[in-house]
Amino acid sequence: MRELIFSAEALTTGYGSHAVLREVSFHLRPGEILCLIGPNGAGKSTLLKTFARQLAPLAGTVFLAEQPLDAMSENELAKRLAIVSTERVRGELMRCEDVVAMGRYPYTGRLGLLSEEDRAKVAEAMELVEMTELKEKPFEELSDGQRQRVLLARAICQEPEVLLLDEPTTFLDVRYQLEFLTALRRLVRERGVAVILSLHELELARRVSDTLVCVREGRVDRTGAPAEILTDAYIETLYGMEPGSYGAFFGGGPQAAPESAAPAESARGAAEGFFQNRACPHFPCHSGVPEEDFNCLFCYCPLYALGEGCGGACRYTEKGLKSCADCAFPHRRENYEKLLVRYPELAALAGKK
Repeated sequence: MRELIFSAEALTTGYGSHAVLREVSFHLRPGEILCLIGPNGAGKSTLLKTFARQLAPLAGTVFLAEQPLDAMSENELAKRLAIVSTERVRGELMRCEDVVAMGRYPYTGRLGLLSEEDRAKVAEAMELVEMTELKEKPFEELSDGQRQRVLLARAICQEPEVLLLDEPTTFLDVRYQLEFLTALRRLVRERGVAVILSLHELELARRVSDTLVCVREGRVDRTGAPAEILTDAYIETLYGMEPGSYGAFFGGGPQAAPESAAPAESARGAAEGFFQNRACPHFPCHSGVPEEDFNCLFCYCPLYALGEGCGGACRYTEKGLKSCADCAFPHRRENYEKLLVRYPELAALAGKK
């Protein structure tokens, strides 16, 4: 069994003498993704700030491997733990490559001079998040999604064992959420980095996480795999909703696969059970991808391709991003064929004329 890389033992944290969360305990291994979910104000960001050593614990201990976090020097911590937040980073007169190179500060010394090895690390990080072509572009001219990927590359440059992300998809539309989380999954898969992040989007949490930690009323309410946690009934409890309201609005939670299903059926699901947008620049990402590894949100919602003509109340925000918050057409798998009949233009994209 892999050794633990990050853990909390009986952790109580908050501001001053005021405790926001009490008796938090969990552990994380390399290559795992742990996601914090829960209502606004429950303490998710407070917990992440404590893990980043921006807040001191009121009680308990946080460990990186077997070493207490508070016993590590700033430079040692920066080499082993990195942070990506939603704070607006100012990068006037800086190219994307310059912003990414800031992640090498634990290794360059006070003068910040990059060695050939440092430059190679910057190039590797930008390639990992697919931002190499934009390395010369001014950071201030990037979209929100591109900025988040640059900031992820900056964190990768620190060569961390643990990566913390506080609501990294907050300002992103569906396309950029997909691109960002794809880069994150690649980082975990290829480098074995352990990830702790907070998310509001439950479907994203379901698809990307190995473990969910549910925060409610000053404590960790439940911990477990997404399939065990994200039932309609528990979501309603976690967020203080009326019984039955979540299922009525979103069309029901995850359904168990029929016992009679063939073993290969799940692996084929990504290629056959989902809408396939053949106009997508990443198509055919579906081919040969096991369903549990497939999280293309564009293809989860084929109506998204139609913008305001989707029929599901899609609208554009003031920033020009698409919002599906008031969608009236649940995007369940059994509805896909109905969608293709109703919207011939989607059928053409899917190759099902």
